[in-house]
Amino acid sequence: MTQEMTVKKDLKCVFNMPTKISSEFDGDEEISHYLPPYAPVDVHPVDEYEACPTNWMHGSDMVSSYFVGVKEDHGMWIDFNECSYHTHDVAIVISIQGINPITGQKMVADKALRLEQYHKKCPIHNTNFKQDRYCEKCGFKWPGQNYLATTGTPEMKLWLDGFRTPDGKVRQYIFTEDKVRGVAAQLIGEERVFAVGIAYYLSKHKKPYTSERPKGRSMSGNFGGSPLICNLDGWNKYGDSGSPILGIGETLSSNSGDIVDNVDFNFFAGDSVEIGNSVGNISCNNIGATAGMTPKSTKGVGHIKASKSILRAQASVSPSMNVQPVTPVKKLEIGAGALIKQRVYDDPKMMSYWEEKPAGMIYINYCDEETKKKILDGGRRADKKDGFMKDIKVGG
Repeated sequence: MTQEMTVKKDLKCVFNMPTKISSEFDGDEEISHYLPPYAPVDVHPVDEYEACPTNWMHGSDMVSSYFVGVKEDHGMWIDFNECSYHTHDVAIVISIQGINPITGQKMVADKALRLEQYHKKCPIHNTNFKQDRYCEKCGFKWPGQNYLATTGTPEMKLWLDGFRTPDGKVRQYIFTEDKVRGVAAQLIGEERVFAVGIAYYLSKHKKPYTSERPKGRSMSGNFGGSPLICNLDGWNKYGDSGSPILGIGETLSSNSGDIVDNVDFNFFAGDSVEIGNSVGNISCNNIGATAGMTPKSTKGVGHIKASKSILRAQASVSPSMNVQPVTPVKKLEIGAGALIKQRVYDDPKMMSYWEEKPAGMIYINYCDEETKKKILDGGRRADKKDGFMKDIKVGG
């Protein structure tokens, strides 16, 4: 399993689903809340599960399509910070059920996930803006563009937690069964979809430099699929067995000096671990060629003990021939909840700075938890692990 979505290898995002924030007021004025916490959830490739609904988008060389289970009365935010470390600047257009969360404009047909800027004229009325992009006919100020961009957004703030209001504030995305509270349901009705779309546009030229990932990031940060540089103390809060669990191919790197004695680690195949400045005895399960794990110790670790050599990589499940696509049990809308202290930063670059077509797209098909379970129970695609060597003699 993974919590990181990616397309074209290095265009990534992480889907977070914290409990929704409740609106609060100081007299008649609504209070703006601080950012919701990290709450990454597992995502699954649509193409790998036969029971996915037939109307869900499939992947291709340019598109990655995932599905995720969501819960009513929970919020959502999408973390795009990994894009800050791309070789090019990145602009990100988002569609929430077919609505752009920055402009409220419909993102279907010819305008689907298209990069747009607004400097001189209102895109609805085609009339010249007044000061600060104010449209007299709309009655509000327009944002500078319909996307997020690494060019204008401060480092480690490349995210969007909700729908932007004309005064620049953001209302939290919330999942609800109440159709009349869904933003897209109210604005475009039956044209809405039950998915989130993301298009990544690259700058025409590489950046003069590539930013380095910050060090000392804690477990409360985005850790799906990225190297972890963190304090290992307190990891007994993670994993069903009381031990930290990493997905296939993920990497753990620790430069902490606060590792407690006799910590047990559970790793999947393809993981590697680098432990520095550690004290006490560290017992790592699944070290060895069989598990495909590469241990690397630095700066005088006490010792690393291989207690097992068992492959724990999640096996593919061969679906039965009669697996049928499921029908979602519930249809959850995405509404606009409490105010959050967040802003969408203007892009200082002109449209000519960006490529005309997206470099890649990610679709996130969301469904209720019961529907997700039915899809997973239908089984995962069974890939031929031996490839072209399937029916030939092999082995030493």
